[in-house]
Amino acid sequence: MLKSIVVAVDASPSSVEAEKLALAIADSYGSQLVGIGVLDTPFFRAPMARPMGAGAYKEHRDETLLEAARERLEARLKEFEAACTAAGAAYGAIEAEGVPHELIEAEADRHDLIVIGRETNFHGEEKHDIAAVVQRLLHDNPRPVVVVPPAPQSGERVVVAFDGSRQSSRAMHMYILLGLAKGQEAHVVSIAANRAAAQATAAKGAGLFRSHGFDAEAHGIAARGNPGDAILAHVESMNAGMLVMGAFGRHNLVHNILVGSATRRLLHDCPAPVFVHH
Repeated sequence: MLKSIVVAVDASPSSVEAEKLALAIADSYGSQLVGIGVLDTPFFRAPMARPMGAGAYKEHRDETLLEAARERLEARLKEFEAACTAAGAAYGAIEAEGVPHELIEAEADRHDLIVIGRETNFHGEEKHDIAAVVQRLLHDNPRPVVVVPPAPQSGERVVVAFDGSRQSSRAMHMYILLGLAKGQEAHVVSIAANRAAAQATAAKGAGLFRSHGFDAEAHGIAARGNPGDAILAHVESMNAGMLVMGAFGRHNLVHNILVGSATRRLLHDCPAPVFVHH
């Protein structure tokens, strides 16, 4: 069962939504919540081209930017603490300095789940894209990650993308074992060129939910090309509150998101939070 959650805290809109979702999950499961805010010192102190003799100016500039970022981070963590107190949640707050994904990974070793906003970058920038720290966590981190968009749709339905691969099976299984399927209307979706084959695969996934006492409906969809488009359309049409996914066979999400695959669009455009495990 889900005992503890680490949530990344910064000022981006998606990070604020991630905090709300993490609080809601913690309330439902009686989980402890730990907020981590990171001062990305390598980012602020990164080398840059400068005229001869301008080293002292850059050092002063870097320290000024770092101090301003530190103050913003401290204020944001105080907001997180206030929200947890108001919700009656058991919580902790960590302020750290260094490489964000490394610090989050190190903290996550003590927890069951990472919740992070899609745009969380700890730099104060609003790029409206999948932040580099999120990509690194998806690529390297052994814990499941919930990636939250800036304006997530909510609902009692969860769409589970299942293609029969070990990665997608592990993601579905971990979602169930953590207890996150409780109270959800599960819809297992499989994509194949042949609808009968897709339906048979989806039925296997739905069977796992049923073996754990949860209702689930199987959806086999006949489609060619990248399966992400069909999955995204299903999430939108069902107004799902969560998408669960691992990898799509050779269209490996966790690998391809780093090289600009079409599966990147699924994470970027999914209107619901995405539970990813591999």
